[in-house]
Amino acid sequence: MTDRQQTPVSRAAVERVADDSDLSVEALRAALGDLQSLASDSPGVASVDDLVYEWRTAFRDDPLVERTPDAYYLAVPARVWADFAERLDWSDAERDAVEAVHATTLSNARETDVDGLPMVLGR
Repeated sequence: MTDRQQTPVSRAAVERVADDSDLSVEALRAALGDLQSLASDSPGVASVDDLVYEWRTAFRDDPLVERTPDAYYLAVPARVWADFAERLDWSDAERDAVEAVHATTLSNARETDVDGLPMVLGR
């Protein structure tokens, strides 16, 4: 299974956000896949599980909202999104669209207010 297939976002969320942005569905899916790939292979960690563990111990507020067998639902500090966007060399439009898909996915999956920016990563 590729990282893009492991991205735990719905097709409907991607299509809805793409319709409201300057990105095509294909470009948005590619950006989502790039994020999942980077999270899976970030420096110093061997997996998304390791990355989430590091965040849970490093951040003042635990970013974990919920964990399922397929995904981590997180509320991360803005600096996490800024770091990923910089490392992926995203435009503002790409970052905004990817963040919107993650926000939609988290709000659809969980009825909770979260501190931090929503991020959903496949396990």
